[in-house]
Amino acid sequence: MSASGSEGASLIAAVAKSIALFGAVAAGNAVRRTGSMVAAYGLIAGLFAISLCFLTFAGYQALALALGNIYAALIVGTGFLVAGLLATVAIQARRR
Repeated sequence: MSASGSEGASLIAAVAKSIALFGAVAAGNAVRRTGSMVAAYGLIAGLFAISLCFLTFAGYQALALALGNIYAALIVGTGFLVAGLLATVAIQARRR
């Protein structure tokens, strides 16, 4: 009678190990996909940041040629200040 009891216990242990292995493989795949998406979004954000720098510099140079360095710096700085304030308001409005 103990032989059939140990077979049942070993079968349950084998099923539990199989489920644990399947879960580990699924978790590994999810981590890999999440990591690749984070890397892709990081690359996209980096490209947007670089393009923003070039566009800001080009706009500053155009304003500096037309109005002078001091006014150009004031206009560009004020533009970034307003953009930051609007982003803050948008984030706060979304949380409520």
